[in-house]
Amino acid sequence: MSPGKKLSPSLEDYLETVLDLVKKGQVARVRDIARRLGVGMPSVTVALRQLSARGLVNYDPYQVITLTESGRAAGEEIERRHRVLQSFLQDVLGLDETTARANACRMEHAVEPVVLERLSVLMERLSGLETFRNPKSETRNPKQIPKRKIPNPKRRHRAP
Repeated sequence: MSPGKKLSPSLEDYLETVLDLVKKGQVARVRDIARRLGVGMPSVTVALRQLSARGLVNYDPYQVITLTESGRAAGEEIERRHRVLQSFLQDVLGLDETTARANACRMEHAVEPVVLERLSVLMERLSGLETFRNPKSETRNPKQIPKRKIPNPKRRHRAP
């Protein structure tokens, strides 16, 4: 897939679902994707044709769907965005898992790479782990990102 062609949120969801099915050792079929996403099989077929045209999946009617190398890479990036956002919402903001998952699913399609990277750095600093950063990121060194104090929402600012 060419870097200039961004996937729609809907196509990202289809790609992420195919990746998840494949990773769980299952084969990806139209009916399985439709069931997982709560959509009709004709909608899945249209999406798979679009993903196939972009070189992200191998799709032939009535066959199992497989990911291309670039499809796997794109799916893993979408999955990583979701994981970082859900972890931030759950672990840092204290939201319950269901709320965090639902919101992360919506946010993952809109978040800019710089925002995601800074969230990753913040979470690393809070946890002491480096499990959230994109291994291909250009901002590999946390020292490159200026440290800023995170405001305490419980502390009220005095009016001047």
